[in-house]
Amino acid sequence: MDPLAHPLSSWRFRGPLRTYQAEVLERIEVGSDEKMHVVAPPGSGKTLLGLLLAAREGHRTLVLTPTLTIRQQWLREARKLAPEDDAVSDDPRRLGDLTVLTYQLLSVTGDGSPFEELARHRWIAELAETDRSEADAATWLATLEVDNPDRYRSGLRRRVRRVRRSFSQQRPEELARVLHPNAVEVIDAIVGSGVRTIVLDECHHLLDHWALVVAYLAARIRAAGSPPVLIGLTATLPSPDDGVEYENYTRLLGDVDYEVPAPAVVKEGHLAPYRDSIWFTQPDPTEAAFIRRHEALLADLVGQVLSSPDGVAYLEATLQPEPAAGSVPPTGTDDPDIARRARLEHALSTDFTLTRAAGVVLRAAAPGHPLGALLPPVLFGRCTTDDLLTVLTRFAQTRLLTDPTALRQWEHVRGALADFGLHLTDRGLRRGRDPVETTLTSSVAKDRAAVDILRRELSGDAGAQMRAVIVTDFVEHGSRRGLTGQPAGALRVFDLLAADEVTGTLRPVLLTAHHLRVRAVDAADLAEQLSAVLGDEVTVVDGAGGTRDLRVAEAGRGQVVAAVSELIRRGTVRVLVGTRGLLGEGWDCPSVNTLIDLTAVATSTGTQQLRGRTLRLDPAWPEKVAHNWSVACVIPASVDLDSPAETQRLRRRHGHLWGLSADDGTRIVSGLDHALPSAAIAALDDVLEKVPGATIERINEETLSRLPTRAQTRADWRIGEPHDSRERDVVSVRTTPEARLLRTGPTLAAAVPLTFGFSATGIALGTAALGAIGAVSLPLEAGVTVAALGGVLATAVVCGSSVLRALHRLRDPAALYGGAALAIARSLHDAGRVGPFDASTVRVRNRSAADFWIEIAGPRSDRALIADALQELFAVAESPRFLLRVDQGIFGRPGPVLDRIRSIVDRAVPGRRLLPVPAALSRRRADAEAFAARWRETVGQCELHELRGTTGLALLQVARLTPALLDPAEPRYRIWG
Repeated sequence: MDPLAHPLSSWRFRGPLRTYQAEVLERIEVGSDEKMHVVAPPGSGKTLLGLLLAAREGHRTLVLTPTLTIRQQWLREARKLAPEDDAVSDDPRRLGDLTVLTYQLLSVTGDGSPFEELARHRWIAELAETDRSEADAATWLATLEVDNPDRYRSGLRRRVRRVRRSFSQQRPEELARVLHPNAVEVIDAIVGSGVRTIVLDECHHLLDHWALVVAYLAARIRAAGSPPVLIGLTATLPSPDDGVEYENYTRLLGDVDYEVPAPAVVKEGHLAPYRDSIWFTQPDPTEAAFIRRHEALLADLVGQVLSSPDGVAYLEATLQPEPAAGSVPPTGTDDPDIARRARLEHALSTDFTLTRAAGVVLRAAAPGHPLGALLPPVLFGRCTTDDLLTVLTRFAQTRLLTDPTALRQWEHVRGALADFGLHLTDRGLRRGRDPVETTLTSSVAKDRAAVDILRRELSGDAGAQMRAVIVTDFVEHGSRRGLTGQPAGALRVFDLLAADEVTGTLRPVLLTAHHLRVRAVDAADLAEQLSAVLGDEVTVVDGAGGTRDLRVAEAGRGQVVAAVSELIRRGTVRVLVGTRGLLGEGWDCPSVNTLIDLTAVATSTGTQQLRGRTLRLDPAWPEKVAHNWSVACVIPASVDLDSPAETQRLRRRHGHLWGLSADDGTRIVSGLDHALPSAAIAALDDVLEKVPGATIERINEETLSRLPTRAQTRADWRIGEPHDSRERDVVSVRTTPEARLLRTGPTLAAAVPLTFGFSATGIALGTAALGAIGAVSLPLEAGVTVAALGGVLATAVVCGSSVLRALHRLRDPAALYGGAALAIARSLHDAGRVGPFDASTVRVRNRSAADFWIEIAGPRSDRALIADALQELFAVAESPRFLLRVDQGIFGRPGPVLDRIRSIVDRAVPGRRLLPVPAALSRRRADAEAFAARWRETVGQCELHELRGTTGLALLQVARLTPALLDPAEPRYRIWG
């Protein structure tokens, strides 16, 4: 191998590799692909892995990082492998065999959006293709921008969307037009130096401008005659919700070649074991008064608008629309109640969300209204704030805006909705910042919760080892609506910590881009210690009150962060307060073992980066266990107003994370289950559902009473033991006497006596008839015995298989749900939607006699599709095309006798179980029929019904009256191991 062409080929790592590092190097062959894409958690050794992948390729290499701190980490690790230090550089004017730069150095620094510039150039090129010169086209476009700006912006937006979808495929000279000359100059030097390998650290950032720069650099290397090698490393993938940006990301880096889940790294002992928990709080009195005013405002709106005759008439019309000719099938009866039900079902099928909201609002606004009796509680539950706002918005748009005489009422409703962050115009509805949500997100009660959490941690089994970081979104929050006193943010929470008699003894430090603040009593000593670590003068700024700012003479902010981290390591400082911009990605302080997350972050990237701050191994505490706390502020049950944003954020946040189950330390799960025990989740649901007597204190009591010690958490992780790295999706089922998949007991209780009675009666009548003609002569007792024995024999023949099947169902109810999952999986495979599945990919576990976990293994996309369909199958029917009747599944194949018995049992035993066939299996009738056939194979007898005509409406009414089978607390999550 030519050492000049492959300068990294001589680089060597002489230490032991971790298992997953070795697996990556083994799985990804040298020169096998131009794109390598690896996902691994913070602290798992991604830097070393990236260097080893680049060294195997051998080419001159450029490493791009998002921060200066991460750049320094790469430089340190690279110099350990390089034969000499000069081979590694961070100077764009002196490129080394491996050069480490930040994305920002190459990023766009000119004015305006580069995508708009690309779109403008594309528009000019399109015009030039229509017999215009490029100069004429540019002049025409400039004129359009001035004379008709709306048309210009519309055309530009369309082209920006197309450019965003395809910029990674643009020609280099097109991309160069929108890059700053300084960026182009650096890229020229990189390409000219012979760089072929580009390592993209924290590559989840490659969604917009940075992705454009990388695309340009790769295109330039390819144009120079050598295919570039891109190595993408990240702790977390960007979300598909990012749309076009996500498509560009995947186009640049391709599919993931290897993913290392955090639990695997913990199990192997390379990250600290951890436990996630959630602390709930409620608004303080001032904030609560602000929320109460909004509650009163909404109640006033309902009273003035929706409880008025016009409002009630609108609700009636929404629930009972006048159907177009033929849209609602004739009921065949003059019964007005049946006609009303038919109209309701038509409304639900046309606009389910609005109809359901109108129904619950009608119950609230006009409690005694006759239509209320038609609304099944399973579907039309509690009226929430969202329901009221949905109906108010639609009422204003459809009734008030179109009525010239209602202008004053339109303006009143419009102004009132603005107080909820809803901006209503004649073009539609635009959602802005909800002040109630902002009040909860920025509540001072969260800061006080941070104090409570620290007090509890200090009293725990590892209180002496505790080193905490409290992370906020802002230094000071800009919004003040609903707030009094000091603005929310890092400054406010620090002041509370400094003033508290317990947490103040932890010598807290506030560190932001512009602040270095400590308690006044600690200022002189901490200034002296920081000065010694920095080798730079640190002075105390004069001030009043209990805190003081420190001033550093010359050292940069990165050096200050490192110095404070050193004091944390020593135990001089035990609490650090800062923003996620400074203490998030790239900050490395292994001594930190407690995170209190006061941010509003819920993305996969932000969530996992924050959690990664506490998971580094601590040489000073080999038995380290991390505690990661989220804090949420929710409206108490005594207030009718809802604001689901905080709990929705929690569910999204913890859906991205793995952790030990709060109920069962042997299971590793995602979702709320790893942060809250089931009793706490139930208590939270009671608060959200406004159950009388429900309290937020009860949620915390249930959580803390089941929170194990750090030592127990470490034992529960079973570090070093063999483990299974499979990931599975889970659908959680909770049954009740009213909500069961099959009516096994009641059905048998009716079927067996009926069969025996009919059989014995028939035999007795037959024997009597034969006796009447002299063919048979039996005493009365013998005749009764023959009839009874005949009835038993006939019952055994007719119902024997059903009894055996029922006994099996009663002995192993989990098999029912496993069969349902298999029926879904195989039907989706039959439809070409997923790969093949067998029984080993589905496992059902009993949490109790009434609770079941359906676990689905297999490729990620396949199992997610199957779990989605299974969740839809067990949910309350909304607007399905097909229903599957399954409640008489204990019966065998159809036949004249069984069909007759089944018909009689159906009338004798009330209640049916009708399941909505998932949408993925309802687009074609053939798919629905195949699903019914698969159900008969894996579960039992069923009947497929397409919802047409009066019969369809009647079946849909029955289905909507039936409670769901899903666990209402946490119906869906993932499990690992």
